[in-house]
Amino acid sequence: MSEQKSDALYCIIGAGAAGLGAANAFQQAGLAYEVLESAGDIGGIWDATRADSPVNRNTHVIASKTIQRYPDFPMPDSYPDYPDHRLVLQYFRAYADHFGLSSKIRFNTKVKRVEPAGDRWRVTLEDGTSSEYAGVVIATGHDRMARIPEIPGEHTVEVLHSSRYKNPEQILNKRVLVVGAGQSAADLLCESAMNAERTYHSTRRGFFCMPKYLFGRPTDTFLQARAPKIMRRFAFKNLFRYLLRRSRSQGLPIPGIKKSLVIPVMGDQLHHYYTHGDIIHKGDLVKLSGNRAVFDDGSEAEVDVVFLATGFSPSYDFIDPEHLNWAQGATKPALFLHIFPPRAENLYVVGMVRPIGSHWDAYEYQGRLVAAYILAKKNKPARAERFDRVRQKRQPDLQAGLKFYNAEEYPLVVEKQEYVKQVRRQIRSLR
Repeated sequence: MSEQKSDALYCIIGAGAAGLGAANAFQQAGLAYEVLESAGDIGGIWDATRADSPVNRNTHVIASKTIQRYPDFPMPDSYPDYPDHRLVLQYFRAYADHFGLSSKIRFNTKVKRVEPAGDRWRVTLEDGTSSEYAGVVIATGHDRMARIPEIPGEHTVEVLHSSRYKNPEQILNKRVLVVGAGQSAADLLCESAMNAERTYHSTRRGFFCMPKYLFGRPTDTFLQARAPKIMRRFAFKNLFRYLLRRSRSQGLPIPGIKKSLVIPVMGDQLHHYYTHGDIIHKGDLVKLSGNRAVFDDGSEAEVDVVFLATGFSPSYDFIDPEHLNWAQGATKPALFLHIFPPRAENLYVVGMVRPIGSHWDAYEYQGRLVAAYILAKKNKPARAERFDRVRQKRQPDLQAGLKFYNAEEYPLVVEKQEYVKQVRRQIRSLR
């Protein structure tokens, strides 16, 4: 095994949306770094050619281009409001080229193990070689390990996670059952309604669909406008009242949940296909028997394929969970601002958060906070020590006082503006 060592070099693992945001933050801060990427190109899950990408032929961003973009790098005016995955990949490449990131990326370099080596971190690659770094940023994202529930019964139908759906040929003229009530389920249901013989939708609860446009503008441009916390809460709660009335008037299944907010899916197509009878709603799937799906209300349906749109769980199999303060059985590591482990020095996570609204700018701000902390430890140790005391304390409220449904099952969800505000506040304190 060969080993290399660089006193000031940092390692960023992953060249997807999170890794690129972290790399640019390090680049602007003048920190030495290299990015290790297991694939042959940048983009992470947005590279549809990757075997582990959940992106299908018709995948688009769900936040509009003015909200989704990285800070200081707008998407081209020629892009539509909601670009598809091909345009997203082009945008990532342009971002990397514009900020000079590409030359710092080592492609086809898969990390096998990350472990402490004194006050440094040793990164071992799949080929057996290893290097020591001043610190490590884990930026491989959170949509990696598909969450697949066990379904009782013996069956003959094909059961796939929704990330395995790639093109309409998989469902053409078939009887399709989609399980789940999130964005992946909504997108797949619309594909199925257009191409399948019959489409069933199984959920444990009702759901809301948020229109992509209000008053001629992308809806999220209203929701993500800068405003005091009390105004944002007011806007969210009024939006949900509107969505409730809208779904009820169209006879769609609505959440029977009064004390928490159900995060809506984006787009009106689901409403369209429901109200035209192209999607048949069912309750919770309790069993598969032969080619029949059995639901909690006692009804049954003959199906050919089942897609489980049941989301993903964060997973970092190359590092011991204790370094990330990840308790056994917990759904996520306990990190300050979803970035800093309380006890592991020089180890950081970027991209393990789900802001309501958009993601990429939040990832870059995470990277900026990590870079500011590293610089403060070197140049302003008193400020770094004060930050260390802060990050050992209780996590601040990252949901702007809102309570979201099923927070334990989706523990990475934060209210976008509140989260970015907290991150930027810490950046200012370190600078």
